[in-house]
Amino acid sequence: MLQITKYEMHSGADRNAFGNTAYSVCKTAKASPGVKDAKYYWVNPNLIAFIVDAEPGSWGAGAQPTADAMKALFDLSDISTQVADETWMGAREGTDNFNLAQ
Repeated sequence: MLQITKYEMHSGADRNAFGNTAYSVCKTAKASPGVKDAKYYWVNPNLIAFIVDAEPGSWGAGAQPTADAMKALFDLSDISTQVADETWMGAREGTDNFNLAQ
């Protein structure tokens, strides 16, 4: 499953700090069990997108975050605002979720 989130930098925030904090979030995500990969991308000078590839329940909604993950996410929230949050799942995960709902 892919967890896609976007964060917009607060007006007046330091762009270098924004990038370094995004890097810390990815580093923390990669250290979390069940996370296969985590990267961030500059969408524009004030917007960063994260793509985290993880097993369901390992990152994002429904996951129990570690203390390091919470620190990284709070640091990110101090200088930016989350503007998008999406979970993308493949056919298998979607079918499994559908079957669980039956």
